[in-house]
Amino acid sequence: QAHPVTYAQLAEGARGIAGALQHAGVQSGASVALMLPTSVEYLYAFFGVLLAGAVPVPIYPPTHASQIEEHVHRHASVLSNAAVYALITVPEARVIAHLLRTKVPNLRHILSAAELAAQREPFQPLGSRPSADSTAMLQYTSGSTGSPKGVVLTHANLLANIRAIGSQISVKESDVFVSWLPLYHDMGLIGAWLGSLYFGCLLVIMPPTAFLTRPVRWLQAIHQYRGTLTASPNFGYELCARRLTDSDLTGLDLSSLRIAFNGAEPVYPDTLQRFSHRFAPCGFRAEAMTPVYGLAEVAVGL
Repeated sequence: QAHPVTYAQLAEGARGIAGALQHAGVQSGASVALMLPTSVEYLYAFFGVLLAGAVPVPIYPPTHASQIEEHVHRHASVLSNAAVYALITVPEARVIAHLLRTKVPNLRHILSAAELAAQREPFQPLGSRPSADSTAMLQYTSGSTGSPKGVVLTHANLLANIRAIGSQISVKESDVFVSWLPLYHDMGLIGAWLGSLYFGCLLVIMPPTAFLTRPVRWLQAIHQYRGTLTASPNFGYELCARRLTDSDLTGLDLSSLRIAFNGAEPVYPDTLQRFSHRFAPCGFRAEAMTPVYGLAEVAVGL
């Protein structure tokens, strides 16, 4: 079921979160971790943290409720390294607050986005706007080649990278970005969401689980909303090429796509060819497939 979010609703939701954070004693410059699944609450919480003058620290949420304790233990080093003052997460994670506080000395609050939104505390605008060189967010590397390392991204860093990507692919306000990428990952957070916000594009976003359980949903969303931009790691394209049946392709129209980013993991030529061949009858143009490379240290795209 689609849940439209307007710019006004995003601003209002973010102000609600910001007011609650200020009421909880979160000071300007404090680090606030976001351990949330892809949801409307994530959108509100990220900008709520920024409006409060704090620094968002995205980390990935547990896949299942049964994994919460192990998951948070795994993230304790990141939370401690970022000197996180507050953690916004799912309600189920609050039960292990006492365990976290023994591992993260600076942590004072473990909050749920729903509770913050329900408080309706008035938001007090900051006395001055952040400078271009002030910290916009802390982004941690994937940890695939070692322990995750924190990268300080300023507002100028983020804007420069978003502008560079937009210029390279000639983004227009009329573009439609369809994404199942998680919001805690730079490709989904900065590339898809913040990029769409900057250029005024429509973003159609779904939880990663919606794609993983039924990959055809991604392509159906591109068809339904006439998506012009999309992105996925290589495995997503491979999954679609191999798993979707002929009946899944019936009536599917992918001719609106002008760029399909393929990145965040090794890109295999066989996958590019297999996907392009499989979906050519649906109007997919092989030249839309665009391998890309990025890393946390430069925001997202290199």
